[in-house]
Amino acid sequence: MSDDKYSTAKWQPFKELAETFLEKTQGQVLQGVNPGGIYQAFWCRDASYILMDWFLSGNIHGTMQQIHQIWSHQITSPSNEKIVYGRGSVDMKFLSEIYDDNKGKFKGALPTTIYQAGFSEVYGQSPDIDSTALMISATAWILAKCVKKQDSISESPRKASDTSDYYSGLLLKVGITDPFKVTDFVVPKMFSAVDYLGSRDIDDDGLLEQSHNEDWMDTILRAGKIVYSQACWILALSNFALLLDSIGKVRESEKMSELAKRTINAVDNILWSEEDNSYVDIQVKHHIGGPYRTLMQDVSLYLIAAKGHLFRTDTEQENRINSNKVDYESSQRIHHRSLNTLDTMKKRLWKEVWPLVTEVELKSTGPWVLKPYQYHNRTIWPWCTALEILARSKFNQIDECTALLTELSSGQPYMFSFYEWINPLNMHPEGAFPFRTGISAVRLAISDILQQGNVVQS
Repeated sequence: MSDDKYSTAKWQPFKELAETFLEKTQGQVLQGVNPGGIYQAFWCRDASYILMDWFLSGNIHGTMQQIHQIWSHQITSPSNEKIVYGRGSVDMKFLSEIYDDNKGKFKGALPTTIYQAGFSEVYGQSPDIDSTALMISATAWILAKCVKKQDSISESPRKASDTSDYYSGLLLKVGITDPFKVTDFVVPKMFSAVDYLGSRDIDDDGLLEQSHNEDWMDTILRAGKIVYSQACWILALSNFALLLDSIGKVRESEKMSELAKRTINAVDNILWSEEDNSYVDIQVKHHIGGPYRTLMQDVSLYLIAAKGHLFRTDTEQENRINSNKVDYESSQRIHHRSLNTLDTMKKRLWKEVWPLVTEVELKSTGPWVLKPYQYHNRTIWPWCTALEILARSKFNQIDECTALLTELSSGQPYMFSFYEWINPLNMHPEGAFPFRTGISAVRLAISDILQQGNVVQS
């Protein structure tokens, strides 16, 4: 790139930090798909980041096995496993119930948590949007890479007899680790998942609605049209469109692209706030978290999704598929508003050089009643900060990217990015350790920035 804004000199400090971070965290990559620490089950939203990291680290067959396993737990009607739900729901008084699959209202969704064979949980009153959407996005991106670059995986279809490991050979034989058999297995499931998520647009305005605690912030009681959840939906549609195009399902691919375009335009038309100079959530009237216009750091994911989905499979293919995603005027408006949102986030969320995940003290939380600077209540989350780094990189905010990665790379005896969350008053790390979701999210942001050429090779 010849433009000075992409010069090596400007990006060199980030590049050096990034390479050191990748080297120091490589040993954490393949430790498991569960988030780590106290979290021993599978959380679908967390697994989406960890599996992409696995794939980029070269663990192709392990990634395929886990994708197959997770999608095997998709909720069906009738259900083939026990599912409990409601533990995070205000309306259900934070009490769990056994899901009655005869109603079929969860059909197509992925559970929040997969505990063991035959037992999963939906945390809220309905399946959270981001768990299903992010697994669609990650799965589609990984499989599209496999379809596009099959020769880089193996010169010819691998046979079970090619491995001396009986277990690995058996998995390959039944198709659990074969990318093309896994694609055949999950694509119908992903269509069903898209149908489920589409049904969450209750008023047909292009935006998905949710009730309390039906996203990753499982204590702050957000309910309504949440910017972060729309971003997850856009990423799911965009990456699924790429996969479908790669396997020759052009008409279906175009449909997914149109749905993504509609959601991007809906966010821009409905969730932009001139008063706040930012994209913000629209909470329902019975929302009890708050305050009402609280700015959240996870709005970063929409800036990523609208600018271009995470990790391009093939630039020419993406440009062809998404050439009509938004018209030029809309694109320029979204670009301008994204920059304004980033400026607003820095003014309202950053505490010195660290961004908080919520800007002000929450007036109500549940089922965990949070003190200030605890869990989601005005704390630092490395996982979410990785999203902000990636969002800022797409708008060439080099200094901010370097500052944030510097903080994530600091801390003793372990880097702050190894922890679930951090108290900003005393910089004391809290929660699960090591928290693989955060580690993988930072690694993915770094890999995307390096891959897209924002950091010019010297």
